[in-house]
Amino acid sequence: QPSGGSPSEAKTVDQTFLRFSFELFDNLDKGLCPDRFPNGYTQKLMERLSAVSQLKEQEFRSSKDRSLRAHTHDWPKTSRPDGFSHLNEQLRDLQGWQFCLSANEYGRVHGVMIDSVFYVIWLDVNHALYP
Repeated sequence: QPSGGSPSEAKTVDQTFLRFSFELFDNLDKGLCPDRFPNGYTQKLMERLSAVSQLKEQEFRSSKDRSLRAHTHDWPKTSRPDGFSHLNEQLRDLQGWQFCLSANEYGRVHGVMIDSVFYVIWLDVNHALYP
């Protein structure tokens, strides 16, 4: 129980805010998720995930924030025109999404959204999906 308060005072998670899952994370595609990341990457990733988790799902989907650059994938224009081909058929049919960690550094986070959960698939630090 948080802060020593009673269970009735425990903080609840608002299900409408964006949440993250690594259940579909793919570290086998080394082009889109390398074995090593630059110094400071983990800190920047966690800061961005924390900030984005303060957005409601619809705010994320419709964001015009140029520092976030959240948008869907145009697979034919990427280095992986078959999209998330390693996923099962049902998941492959979902729209791919991406957002950036910072203006020009640390690359992009790629994944799919189901309701208010963003499933992280690739941590594309080298901008390899859109070279």
